[in-house]
Amino acid sequence: MWISDPTVVFSVLYLPLYRTFYFDHINRKCHLLPFDRFSEGAKRERKPNYDLYEKKDYVRECIIGSGVNYKGRRSFTKTGITCQAWNMSIPHEHNFKPARHKKFDLQQNFCRNPDNDPSGPWCFTELTETRHQECGLPPCSEVECMKCNGETYRGPMDHTESGKECQRWDSQKPQKHTYQPHRHVGKGLDDNYCRNPNNDVRPWCYTMDKNTPWEYCIISVCDSNNDVEVEVTTSCFQGQGEGYRGTVNVTPAGVTCQRWDALFPHNHSYTPHNYKCKNLRENFCRNPDGSEIPWCFTTDPKVRKAFCTNIPRCESESSDKCYEDNGESYRGNLSKTRSGIPCGLWRDTQSAKASAGLELNLCRNPDRDKHGPWCYTSNSSIPWDYCGLERCEFPTSCFSSLFFAWATVVLVAITTHSDWFSSYRNRHWCGGSLIREEWVLTDQQCFSTCVPDLSEYTVQVGLLHLNASSGTQGLRIAHVVCGPEGSNLALLKLTTPAPLSEHVRTVLLPVAGCAVAEGTYCLMYGWGDTKGTGHEGSLKLVGLPIVSNKRCSQSHKGILPITETKICAGGKRDQGVCEKDYGGPLVCQEGESKVIVGVSINGRGCAVARRPAVFVNVAFYSEWIRKVFKYYSDMEISS
Repeated sequence: MWISDPTVVFSVLYLPLYRTFYFDHINRKCHLLPFDRFSEGAKRERKPNYDLYEKKDYVRECIIGSGVNYKGRRSFTKTGITCQAWNMSIPHEHNFKPARHKKFDLQQNFCRNPDNDPSGPWCFTELTETRHQECGLPPCSEVECMKCNGETYRGPMDHTESGKECQRWDSQKPQKHTYQPHRHVGKGLDDNYCRNPNNDVRPWCYTMDKNTPWEYCIISVCDSNNDVEVEVTTSCFQGQGEGYRGTVNVTPAGVTCQRWDALFPHNHSYTPHNYKCKNLRENFCRNPDGSEIPWCFTTDPKVRKAFCTNIPRCESESSDKCYEDNGESYRGNLSKTRSGIPCGLWRDTQSAKASAGLELNLCRNPDRDKHGPWCYTSNSSIPWDYCGLERCEFPTSCFSSLFFAWATVVLVAITTHSDWFSSYRNRHWCGGSLIREEWVLTDQQCFSTCVPDLSEYTVQVGLLHLNASSGTQGLRIAHVVCGPEGSNLALLKLTTPAPLSEHVRTVLLPVAGCAVAEGTYCLMYGWGDTKGTGHEGSLKLVGLPIVSNKRCSQSHKGILPITETKICAGGKRDQGVCEKDYGGPLVCQEGESKVIVGVSINGRGCAVARRPAVFVNVAFYSEWIRKVFKYYSDMEISS
């Protein structure tokens, strides 16, 4: 098995065995290396387009089983005696010569186990009176102990209880599965280590044996006092209720819960013995398996399990006290009606199949009720009711408190139409916006990949006509940072700041989460196609009215989803986004300044009549932009 270390490569003198390899993302090639991080003369260098993989047997200092495969660099015994080199016969004669036992990698005087000694790796010693001794290397199962059921275990064990090698979590071979790292963030699904992402009895893993899909792992248990800390509540529950320790023991329908230590009428594995840290006392509602909310088995033989929606959600968690418009986009944590009745789970209703955002038992508005969010209840006399929320009163201006929210952005007046634009390559490819002297905001689709060959691209600034770029030196790109999944955005970090001048200025960024009122006229800039109407290659602008997302979605007939991540403008014939405009800005006026509210993307068609142009809503991704600025600034400071 290989352990990965992204963006790291080594440079070192040649050694005889291949121990590592690195993957070149640009050329899509793997390069074998005969050394590891501990080899003499090795130097680690961070490079963004390379991922390093090291064979675990050479870099870990714990053993699996008897440690026959151990190839680490421990060179002293458990009592601290220095080991004798394997190719030496002084002070002890022996037959374990490197040339005769090549597969055991008997290098220098490192601890090894060429005879499969059950005590683990050993060596001959430099002391005449002590011929050999074991090295005392710890089993990987004991390097880190597990608390409770091992949900927080992050140790190095990567073999199952029967000795099978674990499969990498980010691999689908030989076992296909849903526990992929990007889908289960925070579960520690690194490499092929044993983990417990589903609140099972103990850590486990998928195996490399195609006939054994998965197995549990053997890991030492910590002291019983070392329980995983959870925020305990008794009268209400927070999050998914894993810390609820109250005494509710009946279901919303009034059925008494089954005791956790009883296996009748329902047989199960959630016993106090198996889940020592989950406080499975008597028959109280609990959440030992990471379900949506606390639950229990019932004493009704016909109803195995019921969610305890009769336990209220803690008020402190309901941070969103109001909703916008009709509340269709409300995603707060309130889970009771205006009269205080707990909400039922959406999963138990037909509505959950037809609408997104219907999580747990939270107040929502899946049918666009004009009176706001509501929910089903567990009270038979009141099957549903509205929630105790008020309509928010937010300012309609998109740019309120602009200078406070983005005080770090260079705030300058825009004086020419080319102030914010950039174009790529000698052949014009896309537009972009200079949002800082060294940062350009554009469309991710302008690049074939998030790790392109940057030598093929340059950025031109301050151009009114594309043919003027032939005699100018373009700015080089140091990094391409792709936006969040589905955003279409990319940020380009220039190797040197763009020289600001009368024709080159930065454009302002909007306040996070702001919205531009429907009907507001804003300007779109670009060098895009003009359908033979002239002015090819010249910078053009067109005034476009902002269109509501609902009307925009209807115009696109549902083919292109228009959500809060998008903003639409225009709709008249011959006025809209065309090829070569993509990546360019939609700019609105705020006092003496201009603010970029959208980035143009392919909206299925070029200036189609009565079909508004689609832009990425920059305000929706402003926190990501700020995070990129901070990360790359910190990275430069540390280097």
